[in-house]
Amino acid sequence: MEKEINGMPPIAIRSKRVKDALELREGDRVPFIPTTNNFNALGYGVTIYDAMKDLSVLKEPFQKYLKQYDPDLAYIPPFFPIDPMETAGHTGARWPGEYHDLPLDTAYQYIDQEFLGDDDWDEYLKDPSAFMLKNVLPKKYKGFAGLSMISPALLCNHAVLQLGVFGIPHVKETLLNMIKAGEQVGEYFAKAKDLTMSIINAGYPVFGSAVAQAPFDEFADYIRGLITTCMDIKTDPELVKEAVERWGDVTIPQAVATAKIQHAEYVFIPLHAGVDDFMSVDDYNEFYWPTLKKLIETLVNNDLTPIVICEGKYHTRLETLRDVPKGKVIYFFEDVDLATAKKKLGDVACIAGGMKTQHLMSGTTERVIEETKKIIDTCAPGGGFIMTNTLALDQVEHSLMEAWREATYKYGCF
Repeated sequence: MEKEINGMPPIAIRSKRVKDALELREGDRVPFIPTTNNFNALGYGVTIYDAMKDLSVLKEPFQKYLKQYDPDLAYIPPFFPIDPMETAGHTGARWPGEYHDLPLDTAYQYIDQEFLGDDDWDEYLKDPSAFMLKNVLPKKYKGFAGLSMISPALLCNHAVLQLGVFGIPHVKETLLNMIKAGEQVGEYFAKAKDLTMSIINAGYPVFGSAVAQAPFDEFADYIRGLITTCMDIKTDPELVKEAVERWGDVTIPQAVATAKIQHAEYVFIPLHAGVDDFMSVDDYNEFYWPTLKKLIETLVNNDLTPIVICEGKYHTRLETLRDVPKGKVIYFFEDVDLATAKKKLGDVACIAGGMKTQHLMSGTTERVIEETKKIIDTCAPGGGFIMTNTLALDQVEHSLMEAWREATYKYGCF
């Protein structure tokens, strides 16, 4: 566990260690920042279902995790609350429990959906907010079906007669469901704040509570459908450009505002559709990167640090990723050659990665130590490197995690 040094409390020491890496300097050692997921429940005898039903059950497991692994930044994974999802009739995911008849340790799973059909583009681009209110939300949430009967334009009429729509039983039921779901989410936020503060009070800076997405990903995930949007790049490129740019114009300022409300220092940005397998380098640079770059730069200009999670293969994107403010961005990689990433990005951005999660699931202590030393020897010199894992942790062996931590401490000192 971190000790106070020269009057600096542990949380300040950990924060400085991460800031040194962010700003491409060698600190006292390489920061150790595991990215966990369901491990914070499963690794400590709590089911995923119980964590999603009541976030407060994770307070004690988190304290055990912090004491056991002493991360330099504590990642707060999303255990999305079951109660409001069931109240709203959420159709975009599956989760454990009776609602979907799934075992209690089933991981939350997103379902790709298409709400914007080929013939809907004109209607959507003419008035995106009205389209989402009447066509997306009632399908995404079965409990909000009455929204399809509401017309925002008519509600702005000078007479009150259009307000009669709110008295229609179907609409009234929807509004009551929305209020109930909102109250349930409010309860979740209160518990999330309590959990976060317990981590900070234990001496650990946090990330993962403030989240933003690349505008391309959000439009694809929430409106058009991921696979369909990737195909649209070839069939309707100008429509995709306009839709993604307009989406970013609305959501990027909201991401900044949300992070500021939380007093967050870091903004977690998980990238989905930008992988090598989904689009070419040219398409990435034309359709994906411009709005992602705008998001990154806007966060930086507002004194927020983007932690960009490059999911999947990212071998061909490294040159593009250089185009960010120097010493202001952290890139976490799942699948990339780290030596190449260090060479191409090392003078611009901090990189993170290295430990294959598979080694922590079913490897050997010797292999974990060997891989840790190899990664540090390759990436640590000169600073700008953070030790983390590839895939978010669910079920791993504690003994292998401990070996990884100790090897990072031993070989990561400058």
